[in-house]
Amino acid sequence: MRLRDKITKAKRPVVVYEILPPRIVDGTIESYAEQISTLLSKTHIDAINIPEVHAEESRGERPIEDRERASPRDFGRLIQDSVGVEAIVNRVTVRETPNDQREWFRVTSDEFGIDNIILVGGESSQIEYPGPGVAESAIMVSEINHEIEGEIFCGGIVLPSRKVESKRMERKADNGVQFFTTQVLYDSNDICKLLWHYNKSNQERDTEPKRVLLSFAPISTKKNLNFLKWLGVEIPEDTEKFLIQDEELIKERSIQICMDLLEEILAFVTENKIRVPIGVNVEHIMTYNFEHSVELLQRISKKYRSFCMETDLYDT
Repeated sequence: MRLRDKITKAKRPVVVYEILPPRIVDGTIESYAEQISTLLSKTHIDAINIPEVHAEESRGERPIEDRERASPRDFGRLIQDSVGVEAIVNRVTVRETPNDQREWFRVTSDEFGIDNIILVGGESSQIEYPGPGVAESAIMVSEINHEIEGEIFCGGIVLPSRKVESKRMERKADNGVQFFTTQVLYDSNDICKLLWHYNKSNQERDTEPKRVLLSFAPISTKKNLNFLKWLGVEIPEDTEKFLIQDEELIKERSIQICMDLLEEILAFVTENKIRVPIGVNVEHIMTYNFEHSVELLQRISKKYRSFCMETDLYDT
């Protein structure tokens, strides 16, 4: 079953693993792909999610050195060809002119064989960009699919702490976005509120909500924590203090926090009869966190799959 079919079937569990393209200094992308083979030998995943990395100038000084990385499309094509798992590539849409962006979509599908794309907007609404936003890009993709009988399948990013985020989700979905992936979660309050509002608005509009992939990432050092905060991840003060209280326990504590968060979210969804389909997306953040992320992926997917088997929220 293709990823698009899994995502659009509400009762079907969807588990995604997010990994950065390899740094150029780390050698060939072929050797990096061996990590994915190792991952697949330990647990099942439905897709590999590959971010597009850019300098985030408006965020201030980057706490971790940024190095040139391989193209997400090159890495994604290798994953699909050599490992046999569908790739999702992220695309920051605002950096290219509309014509260049349209060509990028076409080439990604036709020449790279990648049809799953997460549309990412600009880092600030105060910056004037040359390219289209997410909603406009989703319309562009729909036009391309119609013109060439294409099958590009688009997702979007969700920032649970952002005001009226559910309204943004509605607009993006109306324009062709088929699923959403959250920012990394280290608190359940904002995402639970967002799911409640998004569910309510879909009920009022008599529309089917799009699936939301909940993102989790283990950390193993204070540097990881600072990097997540630099990326804009909301980490409550009490949680941060608990994590850095004993650096030797950061990894174990972060994994347990992620497990507890998933349990809280699933309990909230069940109690409030929220029919927004849920998926999970586990990130590794840093290369040296790979084994930690595999451990989290195994544990979190087991709990999540049990929920999918037992829930009647998506029964029609």
